[in-house]
Amino acid sequence: MKIAIVSPIMVPVPPLKYGGIQLVVAELAKGLAKRGHMVTVFCSGQSTIEGENITRVETSPYPTSGHADENRDWEKKQLFEVVERQAEFDVIHLNYEPVVLEFEIDNEKVDLLRLFSVPTVLTFHNSTNIPEHIEYYKNHPLPDRCTPVFISENHRSPLSFIPNSEVIYNGIDVERFPFGEDRENYLLFLGRITPSKGILEAISVSEKTRVPLIIAANINSSDKDFYEKEVRLRIDGHLIRYVGEVDFSQKTSYLKKARCLLFPILWDEPFGLVMVEALACGTPVIAFRRGSVPEIIRNGENGYIVEDIHGMISALGMIHTISARKCRESIVSRFSVDEMVSRYEAVFLRA
Repeated sequence: MKIAIVSPIMVPVPPLKYGGIQLVVAELAKGLAKRGHMVTVFCSGQSTIEGENITRVETSPYPTSGHADENRDWEKKQLFEVVERQAEFDVIHLNYEPVVLEFEIDNEKVDLLRLFSVPTVLTFHNSTNIPEHIEYYKNHPLPDRCTPVFISENHRSPLSFIPNSEVIYNGIDVERFPFGEDRENYLLFLGRITPSKGILEAISVSEKTRVPLIIAANINSSDKDFYEKEVRLRIDGHLIRYVGEVDFSQKTSYLKKARCLLFPILWDEPFGLVMVEALACGTPVIAFRRGSVPEIIRNGENGYIVEDIHGMISALGMIHTISARKCRESIVSRFSVDEMVSRYEAVFLRA
């Protein structure tokens, strides 16, 4: 097949540091290319995705995460380029929610999704329980040639009325994640410093148990005020350490040695790739019961699912009973790149 994969332009493909969607795009493109498919990746400037059977098309001069006011204009340019070139492909994979494809042009709303005549597969990556979005999808049925994909069953649930949808879990290249059984006495928070990720809850667990916490996370411009007012003063450099945003090598180094990963999310996280990455390293996860957590964490086998900070503290006292080997085994078949690529390949062929 000739496949176009369209990636959000906020972050390059693959990401240098933070960027779960772009990491998935990179792994999917490489996996499909290895199987002989011709893959064209539409992505931001500074992307480096390349290889046999892979063509990179940069549709913005730079990642727009630092240029938020320009993002929609570059998204529009990217999507119009894909529309204009659609006849080159057998199937187009859009990593945007359909609502994002509606633009106001000359004071009229234009749904770019209606301009595609080629079969399209759309992967929803962001929250699906936003009331106005649910209403939008009820009033704007997807064209028959579109196949919607969600990244967990919980993620699909609010939009289960959309027909012909698929659930395909995000996958990782498990072999890239070093397995370790020797643990050091620290907790790990990995991801993004923002209220909904539960950074304050993670800090509270560390303060109450006196087990050190390492925070490896980025800070978006929209969260800088939150960091300065509520987070920074609780970082003492000893019990609570902030090491900034980390690259892949640094991330796996912290993951494979941590006593456990804390995942105290306060929103319905659609997937939570960091949980799978921790488990691949043999590191158990203690997580709040939100979003996709029950689909990834097997209580008492590869971690614990809890309701609040008190539950997290209690689970920490039992974390030593979790086998590192079972943590890794729990994700090898369910969340591997090969499994993800096979599922997408089947959807693309069917489309």
